Amino acid sequence: MSGFRKNRPVDISSARFRLRSLERTDASARWSAWASDPDVMGPLNLVPTPLSVPGMQQYIAEHDNESAYLVGIFLRSTGAHIGLYNIDCDLMHMVANFSLMIGDKAHWGHGVVNETRAALLDHFFDYRKMEKATGTPNARNFSAILNYKAQGWKLEGILRQQVKSVTGSHRLDQLQFGMLPADWRALKQGTSA
Repeated sequence: MSGFRKNRPVDISSARFRLRSLERTDASARWSAWASDPDVMGPLNLVPTPLSVPGMQQYIAEHDNESAYLVGIFLRSTGAHIGLYNIDCDLMHMVANFSLMIGDKAHWGHGVVNETRAALLDHFFDYRKMEKATGTPNARNFSAILNYKAQGWKLEGILRQQVKSVTGSHRLDQLQFGMLPADWRALKQGTSA
């Protein structure tokens, strides 16, 4: 893990967004509204549930900026919080698993995911020294699947009926996408790895 720095919050920018580790003061009614919106939570296979400020603060505190990161997506132009990434890192195997939520629906379909995830891939491969990135959307999260494919992630497998639906009425397949540092660098240079 040469060059890896422990417990360092993320604070990076892309052209339109600032990505930084969330702090207790980021708990807000805005975030709670996302968590209670079926349109936001449904594709993630999560039950829409309003969150309390203390509950959000506890959730933030559970992320140590070493093996677990909770990274907010903020507009650079206004500072508005529009979504978040949850990135779990297996430090033994140096694999970062990405999941995300764009809570502000006004920003759906405007390239937020792939712009911000590109900045995070650069950061986690180059600065955090991760050796692989993964993403595991359920098969009904069509926008996530399209974004992974559009960004050049490799579909590594489909785990059949891996998770129960939030209603418990049926099971959902889960896809696993992967990205290696060499693949990412080749994609950025327009070459093949």
